[in-house]
Amino acid sequence: MEHPGSLPLGEGWGGAIMSENTNIGITVESWAKIVIERWEQKIQALRIGRYSSGKLLASILANDFSRQIQRDANGNPEKIIFAFEYYGKFIDMGVGRGVKMDKVEGSNRKRKPWYSKVFFGQVKELSRILAEKYAQKGQLSIVTSFKESI
Repeated sequence: MEHPGSLPLGEGWGGAIMSENTNIGITVESWAKIVIERWEQKIQALRIGRYSSGKLLASILANDFSRQIQRDANGNPEKIIFAFEYYGKFIDMGVGRGVKMDKVEGSNRKRKPWYSKVFFGQVKELSRILAEKYAQKGQLSIVTSFKESI
């Protein structure tokens, strides 16, 4: 159900509703948290880790994500940094343990794309959301300036 004065965030965000706040920092922080949640879900769906009787015993990769938002002097986000175990990219590509990129086709290794598709899909979603946020901020600035000039 859509509430008046809110924006639907689309499929990448599970149809969640986000208020019309214009705080880019809050938006970026929420986005980074959602990216990690999506990665964890994908790792579980692809059964990456050690399993016994269908239950996950250990997944160092799924338990070791972190994020950091670097901000400018005004508190505006400039850079989003994600950290996780480096070997996770090898799992995503289906390489490692002696299997090189050009040899994946002839090996029994399979890609488990937990990282790439999720990340780049969410980056596209962030760009859409930020475009809307900056448009809102621009509108608000124009309206405020107009009201002050009257």
